[in-house]
Amino acid sequence: MLRLEQVSVRYGATLGVDRITLEVQEGELVVLIGANGAGKSTTLRAISGLEPLAGGSIHFDGHRISGAMPAQIIDRGIAHCPEGRRVFPQLTVRENLEMGGYRRTDRQRMRQDMERMFDKFPRLRERAGQAAGTLSGGEQQMLAIARALMSRPRLVMFDEPSLGLAPNFVEMIFALVQEVRREGTTVLMVEQNAYAALQMCNRAYLLTNGRIVSQGTGAEMLANEGVRAAYLGG
Repeated sequence: MLRLEQVSVRYGATLGVDRITLEVQEGELVVLIGANGAGKSTTLRAISGLEPLAGGSIHFDGHRISGAMPAQIIDRGIAHCPEGRRVFPQLTVRENLEMGGYRRTDRQRMRQDMERMFDKFPRLRERAGQAAGTLSGGEQQMLAIARALMSRPRLVMFDEPSLGLAPNFVEMIFALVQEVRREGTTVLMVEQNAYAALQMCNRAYLLTNGRIVSQGTGAEMLANEGVRAAYLGG
């Protein structure tokens, strides 16, 4: 479904991503793990068209999307739930969800999808008219996920969905990510909780200094001594 071929992203003289090649098959949950600054978020931003490539190519469903504008990539069926949630704080919960579907023209189905999001996230229904900036961190993460799903993506990318959340919300968010995949949406996820991510994923890539240094199934990566020593506490 998604393939990155020798992709590089440059920040001035520094390569944030250095000639990485990876793929995501339809229906998979694939995770990127690695230390802060390894290039994980930059990879997602490159796929979304938010970072220009210094080299390589990105294809989705056999069509080249590298060089496309972010709105065009959304139209292709890729949604991005960014690190730090990035909700629109002055807009209401309902208005944030409407922004998630702003490219859609099927307004009736969009309203139906909003009701579906409220069914999936009852707390958001309770706070539909409330400014998003007044929600708790966990509630804002729910809103960010629901907003990404409002575009009816075929592939959704989650960037650090558990970051900064209380343990009860972390468990809830991971359950939601798995539910999204079970419902038929392919998932590519960056996650700092490597142990939890590897337990739930089909496959994983380990990035170090902008390069992929290891890859395998979740079980293989959990059993990898180098991965365990560096990221899983031995």
